[in-house]
Amino acid sequence: MRPRPVESFTLANGLQVVVLPSHRAPIVTQLLVYKVGAADEAAGQTGVAHFLEHMMFKGTATTGPGELSRLIARTGGRDNAYTDSDTTGYYQTVATDQLELAVRLEADRMANLRIVERELVPERQVVLEERRMRVENSPAALLSEAVRELLFGRNKPYGAPTSGYPEDVKRLGVGELSAFYRKHYAPNNAVLIVAGDTTAAAVGKFVEKYYGPVPRRPVEVRRRPSEGGPGLPQKVQRADARVAEPRWSRDHLAPSYRAGETRHAYALTVLAHLFGGSETSRLWNALVERSRVALSASAGYRASSLGLSAFDFSVHPAPGKTMPEVEVAVADETKRLLDGGVSAEELERSQNQLLAAAIYSQDSLGSGPRFYASSLGIGLAVADVNDWPQRIAAVTREDIVAAARHVWREDNCVTSLLTPAEGSR
Repeated sequence: MRPRPVESFTLANGLQVVVLPSHRAPIVTQLLVYKVGAADEAAGQTGVAHFLEHMMFKGTATTGPGELSRLIARTGGRDNAYTDSDTTGYYQTVATDQLELAVRLEADRMANLRIVERELVPERQVVLEERRMRVENSPAALLSEAVRELLFGRNKPYGAPTSGYPEDVKRLGVGELSAFYRKHYAPNNAVLIVAGDTTAAAVGKFVEKYYGPVPRRPVEVRRRPSEGGPGLPQKVQRADARVAEPRWSRDHLAPSYRAGETRHAYALTVLAHLFGGSETSRLWNALVERSRVALSASAGYRASSLGLSAFDFSVHPAPGKTMPEVEVAVADETKRLLDGGVSAEELERSQNQLLAAAIYSQDSLGSGPRFYASSLGIGLAVADVNDWPQRIAAVTREDIVAAARHVWREDNCVTSLLTPAEGSR
């Protein structure tokens, strides 16, 4: 896999800049990612990172509420933002000749955001309504919150929902949001990624002009727990009349690129794809195609975490099949891999599919910058991102089994059952 062209430099105020040139179309994306997320919130202030993301669109001393988005839209561009556990990102995709506008507007709100009561009060209702729509109206999302609390610990990083607990969000005011902004939104706590039809020289001129004057500020070292929640293993069930399809799931604590036994991270990435990443995976073949105990079966893992991560299995039982039958079937298949290993052919196939997906992502002005952001936002280097294909290709069959043995244990997991209101079936 040929590495894509990448240029990186750092301003005097500490802002890291990464340029990913691609001249396929006359458009460019600016993604500014701050090294702060929901896992950096204090107990009693859950949701402040996400709430602040909303308030970042409410204006500065020189731009009014919503004006940034209106200016971007007027040029034919689009903008948005996201908050996750470890990072918060703001991005605009515009025509190449509008890059300076996007840079100017983003640098302005890095330094000059205004948080005022008249904008905060109605936006709080927007944030709460967003949670009601995405979480409280979804039994699966509510169960996932309960799983994270058990797996990582309530009031611990990763244990609270990104949207925050409603009682906390209702208490957050101008003081809390302003303090979080001043503490974390600094150039030396951010990475700027610019991808598309531009050059490092052009980006450097705009970045130095608009971001360069923003002063750096002291930033605390981020810390994450080295263990999961108390009392593992745990089991949790949610019975809800809104559930049409029951689901059996299991989440295991797992290392990431930055925490735990990090040497397993690349092997776990391949393992998740090989074992449950598609309809040709082991889990799907065993549970859906052969035994017909399930309608669907998958496995997932995300290595880009500052703290510990999770490796999960998820199965929708077939009609007439029980949760215990599903659990036995998953256990049989995990044991088969642990005892018999993996073949050279299936390992190579999974590696090739992962590498192909990485190649396609390079052509996207969405997933390409986000791939860099997820790694650089947790403190990895550009070289780590560029070397990802080689590290995936270097994973061996022995690595796969060793990683599975390390993670697939009975003492580090949460099993969850999502069922209709009448109970398990």
